[in-house]
Amino acid sequence: MSQILMLHGWGFPGAVYTSLIDKLATDFEVRAPDRRGYGGNVDNGDSCEITRLDSPTLLVGWSLGGLAALQLALRQPDMVTGLVLLATTPCFVNHPDWTFGMDNEVFDAFHKLVLDDPVTAMQQFVRLNAGRRPDGQSTVVLSNLSSKVTPYALQHGMSELAETDLRDAVTEVDQPVLLLHAADDRVVPAKASTWLQENLPLAKRFEFQTGGHAFFLQQSDEVAEHIRTMA
Repeated sequence: MSQILMLHGWGFPGAVYTSLIDKLATDFEVRAPDRRGYGGNVDNGDSCEITRLDSPTLLVGWSLGGLAALQLALRQPDMVTGLVLLATTPCFVNHPDWTFGMDNEVFDAFHKLVLDDPVTAMQQFVRLNAGRRPDGQSTVVLSNLSSKVTPYALQHGMSELAETDLRDAVTEVDQPVLLLHAADDRVVPAKASTWLQENLPLAKRFEFQTGGHAFFLQQSDEVAEHIRTMA
């Protein structure tokens, strides 16, 4: 049975993929492990971090998880059969030569809020993830999951987002890549995945009109079918 590894994004544990897993588990072996400080792995140190693959696997990564998926593909190209990148960018914050990220002042202000008041920060992030026309059910799912992460994990993830820049490396990713994004994403601009499509050797892209940064909750049926085409 083909294997799918789903890597979650910043702020929400692997359970954010529950709807997709339910739609894929009858035909694939699907895992969605929690990073350190998330979900059921709050006290397990670094043991839950995925740093190596033991068998050929399709990687599905959302946002920060998409960055992790790209890094795994670069580290173990022989073990990655393909990638499905959800709302992913090669570089999360803006630079003088990169304007498809988050404004530095906005990022720094949110980072400070994460340090000072992580509960309020997560409440804001839930609203940002939901898109411009929030889907009530998606908002409930994200709200319920937002408490299942430690402040340490939030802070560590913010540093990871600030420091990671894969723009020069992605041209070396030679596996098939499917980029899925929503036009109304308020966390990662859709132009970031357009840039990835232009710079990844074997990439194709599909854009949803609604759903926000966590569009795969609202569009789970369509996203599951897209994943099937890559598995």
